[in-house]
Amino acid sequence: MSDVEARAETACAEGEARWARGDGPGAEAAFRQAVDLARPAGEDGDGPPGMPLAVLARARVGLGRVRLGAGDTERALVEFRRARDADPGGAAAPFWTGCALARQGDLAAADACFTEALDREDPHPRAAVQRAYVRAKSGRRAAALDDLRTAARAGALDDEARWVEAALGGGTRETALRLRRAALTALGGGAPDGGRSATHGGGTPDRDRAAALGGDTPEQERATTPNNNAPRQKPVTELAEGTPDQDRAAALVGAAWALRRERGAFVPLYAVTLVAGGRRDVALGLLDDATRHDPADHRVTHVLALALTNSPSDTGGSVLERCVGAWGALLHDAAFWGRIRRGAARRYGVDVPDDIVPDLRTALRERLARRLADGGAETDARVPPDLLLQREAEAARLLEAAGGLPGAPVRGGPLRVAALGAVRELGAFAAAREDDTLVHAFSELGFAHLQLHQGLPGDALAALGELRCRACRERPRPQGPGTAPVCEADCARFDELNPGYAGLADRRARLARDARDLALHARVTLGHDQLGAEPPDFDAAAASLRRALVHARELGRYRQTQAKIVGLVLATAKDAHRAGLIGRAVATLEAARTVIGANERPRIDGQLARALADRGIIEANREHSVLDTPAADLRRSVALSPHGRRAQLSLGIVLRGLALQRWGSGSLSGARAVLEEAVEALTAALAHFPDDPELAEERRRAQDELDFVREQFDESGR
Repeated sequence: MSDVEARAETACAEGEARWARGDGPGAEAAFRQAVDLARPAGEDGDGPPGMPLAVLARARVGLGRVRLGAGDTERALVEFRRARDADPGGAAAPFWTGCALARQGDLAAADACFTEALDREDPHPRAAVQRAYVRAKSGRRAAALDDLRTAARAGALDDEARWVEAALGGGTRETALRLRRAALTALGGGAPDGGRSATHGGGTPDRDRAAALGGDTPEQERATTPNNNAPRQKPVTELAEGTPDQDRAAALVGAAWALRRERGAFVPLYAVTLVAGGRRDVALGLLDDATRHDPADHRVTHVLALALTNSPSDTGGSVLERCVGAWGALLHDAAFWGRIRRGAARRYGVDVPDDIVPDLRTALRERLARRLADGGAETDARVPPDLLLQREAEAARLLEAAGGLPGAPVRGGPLRVAALGAVRELGAFAAAREDDTLVHAFSELGFAHLQLHQGLPGDALAALGELRCRACRERPRPQGPGTAPVCEADCARFDELNPGYAGLADRRARLARDARDLALHARVTLGHDQLGAEPPDFDAAAASLRRALVHARELGRYRQTQAKIVGLVLATAKDAHRAGLIGRAVATLEAARTVIGANERPRIDGQLARALADRGIIEANREHSVLDTPAADLRRSVALSPHGRRAQLSLGIVLRGLALQRWGSGSLSGARAVLEEAVEALTAALAHFPDDPELAEERRRAQDELDFVREQFDESGR
């Protein structure tokens, strides 16, 4: 072998190796080098003296395969024609010409080329298989089956050829199994023979086979397999664009699933294959079916949740609801977290304790909430995705804490229960419980309950403002005292949206009643929060509490609500009083006094009197205090609680001091008026406490001072 021939052979081998590794540009450069070495200076030369024409043909075939893989069929055909001219007796050139012609749809010409490759002295080992594919597409099923059986006797069938043979022969189950095996082979990047199918002069990697199967692109291959109407969608954002192998694997799995729906441990793998190949809809259908068959299989649910999370944001609310339902089921699935812990332990070589799960669950929920909120899709204008996830996760937690749904391996919240068709079972279970926790959690009320628990009564009220589904919202809103905006009696989605109420005979009326009760609770809580805010908003609090009492009267719960409000207000005022914020305590009580009826007002008045007395005394004891304000506080304290001895005595003392201030400022009339008030107030106090020596002594002093001031009036002539 000459040096030039050896270099050409080496370049061809390098090109085939690079093509097998997926390095298209490198393969093209190597094949081009081989062509340049194997041909003479003239483009149409037959090669240098002594150079075997097969080397030039092999290089031309390599270039043609690269161009065919890039989708440039016309230039590929040019290279294959030149290969045939260089080596008319070779089988590789007509074989690959047939593949290119089949890709163009010229099945008759492709059939002739494959026949030519078979008639060569050294036939191409894949020619019979490729001719079978072409004949099957042409409707010549019997001839195709004969070709495949002939190839099988020669040992030339791989998994893909075997499933085509099984399909043509009518073996449904065997065909489906072959499809799955072929898909896994494609996904692994190698055929059963090590990833190479024999060709004349070299191996053909699986990416060549994707184009060589009857000359198909992955899209054309789908047209020959079942489920050929499945739409092609973009891959998930975390995955790269589908490679030919991924596309082919997805097509094969989709065909297998459409042909025979056999569930099992490989369903998640099949689904991932479909998503990677762009067949998301088929993957979701497979996962939905497997989930309904075995809701407790967290592996299937996990893949379903991931696929839905990465679905395009414009696919609508139904996808979002399914996504939230799947994640809600996983967040409180002990088996799921056990697998996560074991996987992390293996990956990092450390022990992962069970007590880390709550933190992991919280982190996952928060990340999902951000992801869903950023996705742009909303199931309903009034319910943002993050709140939908929180409601689902909380309901799932409560169901798990209740021991799960008896007789049904269902985990999750309302959306998951509805998706699995377990609404009636959940409704019956919730209705049989001693309390209404599950009834409320598995309903549209769950959003408001969650927001109240998070200290957001205003948001809870907003959520309770509309509980109807989208269709029912198009009808007139219910009006009148005690009404609640719930779905109409004939609403087909009521049970689906409120599975917790599905077990109640009066479920619609019960939901309306519970919604009104919860709204009342939210209004009272809002008013209470406004009183305790920093800074307090006393006007807003009074308005909220006033609305709460109006609502309570409509519900026939006025007295109970009034008593509850008074209790909350008294507790808030006491807390402020103990903290030394006496002015805040007074303002709190005064705000409540404006909305509370006469029957509960004495409870407010008693504490308000004490707060006013304390504030007045403290202010009066300040150095250089102007006593008008303390006197006003003590007057109000005595008026609210005439039996308060301390306030009565303090009022007398403060009024005597105020009279002295009036005297000092030159106002004899002012001093006389204040002392007259002091004597009158202390006289009234002695009527309640006749034997009190301090009150008697204070009255005596006030009377003496009044007499003195009156004498000064006589002397001055005024």
